[in-house]
Amino acid sequence: MANVTSFPSRSRSVTPSFAAAKILVVPACALVAWLSVVRARWVNSVILPPPEEVLGTAAQQVRSGDFWIAFTSSLARMASGYAIAVAFGLALGLLLGISPWAQRLVAPTFHGVRQIAPFAWIPLLSAWTGTGESTKVAFIAVASFAPTVLGTMEGARSVASGHKELARILEVGTLPFIRDVVLPSAMPGVLSGLHMSLVSAWLATVGAEFFLQVSPGLTGILMEGRALTRMDIVVFGLVVIASVGFGLSAGMAGLERYALRWRPRRNTSNV
Repeated sequence: MANVTSFPSRSRSVTPSFAAAKILVVPACALVAWLSVVRARWVNSVILPPPEEVLGTAAQQVRSGDFWIAFTSSLARMASGYAIAVAFGLALGLLLGISPWAQRLVAPTFHGVRQIAPFAWIPLLSAWTGTGESTKVAFIAVASFAPTVLGTMEGARSVASGHKELARILEVGTLPFIRDVVLPSAMPGVLSGLHMSLVSAWLATVGAEFFLQVSPGLTGILMEGRALTRMDIVVFGLVVIASVGFGLSAGMAGLERYALRWRPRRNTSNV
């Protein structure tokens, strides 16, 4: 009988460096297109500055102390609102996930309220807390609250009925049941909700800095560039905001993979 040679699956042949290179394909194409448009003078350089001008502006901005004040202010603002949303979102999500009476009594109101667009809350929040820092933090918390609740609720519902029955037979208390049964089973849903909340918190941070009282923040870079008709500053600000958002999302995705490393990986190889 002829020997059958086994070949490694294609999923194993993809190295991390190749996977990272694929991420850079679209940005590289966009950069080439940008250079081509500018070099061909198809667009006024006042509207779309050349990449080297934006790079020079970036170096100048990063060396200034105002940039780092804006950078840390935006992150601190987002972290405060996100922490509030997570604390209340986890509590409500667990309640809705494990309590039938809460499902009947509270869930309909929650699902109705979460249909309100986040920016629609600004007039009410402004009336309650003014237009200062507390309003921005409150807006970020409101905007990032629902994903945590939904992820935690769905995760808590995913607890196997056999585990619930065993806990009932063994007369496990409420707190041990939540700690040792519900949370481990709900962890995938909880982390997914936290991830979506983090993305929402960063988007809300940018929105809050735009629509509420001007204060130190990365959005101030965009406003400065618009006021001075300096599109190089505007493009730099957009790149920074996008980079921070991408970094936060990638970091949370890495945390998810680490926390859920016990789960079997999906076989993504093509036959």
